[in-house]
Amino acid sequence: MFAWTEPYEDEYIKERIEELRTAQKEATASGKILVSSYDQFWLPVMNDLPDVEFQGQDRYTAPYGKFELVPNVPFHGALWFSPSPGADLPPVLKNIKEWLPGSVTVDMNARTARIQVEETLITFTAINVGLNAHELLRDVNQELVRVNAGVYVYRIEPMEKPSAVHHLYPDGRIPVLTNAHTRADVTGFAVLQDRPYQHTLVYVGIAAHKTSVESLWASLIRGKGSCSMRGTSVLADGEVKMLTHPLPEFNVMQAGIICRKALPGKWETKDDTVYALIFEQGTDVVETELQVLALKRLQEALAFPIPDGWARTLWEHGLDKGFIQRLETGGDCRGGVKMDLTKPWQELVQNLLEQELVGV
Repeated sequence: MFAWTEPYEDEYIKERIEELRTAQKEATASGKILVSSYDQFWLPVMNDLPDVEFQGQDRYTAPYGKFELVPNVPFHGALWFSPSPGADLPPVLKNIKEWLPGSVTVDMNARTARIQVEETLITFTAINVGLNAHELLRDVNQELVRVNAGVYVYRIEPMEKPSAVHHLYPDGRIPVLTNAHTRADVTGFAVLQDRPYQHTLVYVGIAAHKTSVESLWASLIRGKGSCSMRGTSVLADGEVKMLTHPLPEFNVMQAGIICRKALPGKWETKDDTVYALIFEQGTDVVETELQVLALKRLQEALAFPIPDGWARTLWEHGLDKGFIQRLETGGDCRGGVKMDLTKPWQELVQNLLEQELVGV
């Protein structure tokens, strides 16, 4: 389900941590501070410091000290900074600490990261578990550097503990709906993957600023396939309806956009397709509920009566013969199907009656 399920250890990071720790100790022993001319793990970056002037031959000066090239250091661009007596140093050059190597444990369900190094415990929340292990390790280290934590991690281990928190996307991979101008996070979707280059959109829930919602809505009702999701163009099946709800605490608007053919009671005689969608919270009864809803939609659309007791049999044979197609769903949409009304449903029912698989 997740992008990674086994512990991951980056040997390169592990080796560099020890090399940099050794280089820092040598600099400290000489009364200097080890810096880098570019981003290098947790080291201060000279190019980000104020009022630095190039003096030639890898020598730089500033009102608060000077920089000089360091021999025999394990990376290009290493410099020693010597502070001027009594100078007021930039914050990044104050209180230089010794950084320690560490490992991080990620609770995939709670989406938290926990780092324990000696007496230090660091916890991060809202971890993006949709990333692979290398990317997640990078993001954790970037945050550790930002808060000057004094710990740099080289190993990451997943853990799945039971959680009461319900996530729309358990794997953490949140789709986005985009057009040429904007994008929005998708809270749920139902699409028919009928073409490799363009999928039929039946339902999409989005959360974004009002202007983004309106822009995406305009693209969908225009019906020219100018929206895409997960890298594939999506085109709504006919007329679409939208319901919006403001979320002022997040400064965004939530919108549900759904094809009319998927709305109970809104089928019209000109339609050759009808959809059934389930928005249940649990997953254990979705299949049963979908069978019942599919039957109700067929009762609405077909010209002959269908008893409620036929739901399971008609469902199984409809799927087998391609009269019913499953939709790809996710988020708050737990399941969905398309029912093709151009298929010979009356013939299918007649055959079931003759085989005594259903009864009047």
